[in-house]
Amino acid sequence: MSYPYPPMGPGQPPSGGQPWGTPSPGEYGTPPAGGYPQSPISGWQGPETLPSGQPPMGQPPMGQPPMGQPPMGQYPPPKKSSAGLIIIVIVAALILVGGVLGGAYYLAASGADDDSASSSPSAKTSSSSSTGGPPAASGVSKPVTYNSMKSWSLWDSLNTATKDSKPLTLEEVFADPEAKAYKDSSDNTVFNLQGSGRLDTNCTGTVTGAALQTALQGYGCTQVVRAAYVSADQKWVGQIAIFNLKDVTSANALIDDLDPKSGKGFFQPISGASPVDKFGSSTTGAESGAYGHFVVVGWAGRVDGGHGDSYGIDTISPSSSVLQAGKQFLFHRN
Repeated sequence: MSYPYPPMGPGQPPSGGQPWGTPSPGEYGTPPAGGYPQSPISGWQGPETLPSGQPPMGQPPMGQPPMGQPPMGQYPPPKKSSAGLIIIVIVAALILVGGVLGGAYYLAASGADDDSASSSPSAKTSSSSSTGGPPAASGVSKPVTYNSMKSWSLWDSLNTATKDSKPLTLEEVFADPEAKAYKDSSDNTVFNLQGSGRLDTNCTGTVTGAALQTALQGYGCTQVVRAAYVSADQKWVGQIAIFNLKDVTSANALIDDLDPKSGKGFFQPISGASPVDKFGSSTTGAESGAYGHFVVVGWAGRVDGGHGDSYGIDTISPSSSVLQAGKQFLFHRN
């Protein structure tokens, strides 16, 4: 079945002069004898004719959008992308987090210096040293950075002084060639031992802070070996301290007590000829480790007039090198 096209415009008949909705003669053919069968819809006879002015079924009136689409000019405006806003929020969050972490790190570093002011700088040098050696330096602040590692299974044979009762000697501690001159593999800096070191049997006289002195007594400390190191380029001075305690539990506790954040105190560096006497003139950092019933601490700082990183990050490698030099005797003893 076909339908004539709708008018070309409002009130206009289709071409050919036929009114809308009226078929042309013979459009639908000749009806059968007796007419078309009765449609279930009352009153319908034969082919359907459309009401005047209405388009075929399924076709919208002229000038109207298809069914289901809003009229022109009523479409919702496209949504703006939120990608730019998301990027701005992320950048702002990163800046905020960085500021908070930087402030926290600064406060931690400042706290370390504040702790040094409360420690006892007037602790006396032990008069019961078994070998003598250079005196302890005074007025040196605590390290700004501090790293530590507790003892592990490699050193189990040294876990108690009762099973490892041989006293330390300076000859044993500094016998290894790397104990005299240790090369930092990261930048090839060489740290050289200054003098022969110092051994004290009065442990409390080798540290600052009454709390740390009391702790050493409880840990059964019997000996402390200290020495100074200077880098071959004369830019760094390092200090070591080796504590001989009663057992591994005491050693693991001592490295926590030495943390500047504890506020208990730190060991006193020894003095010496230039540039050792300049130790502490700039930011310093320290690293410690427990090895059975021994604790070894490496401490380093610049002495060439440069202050380097104010947070002490640049002291990590030098302090580690000094610690490695001081622990060489442990490999032989173990």
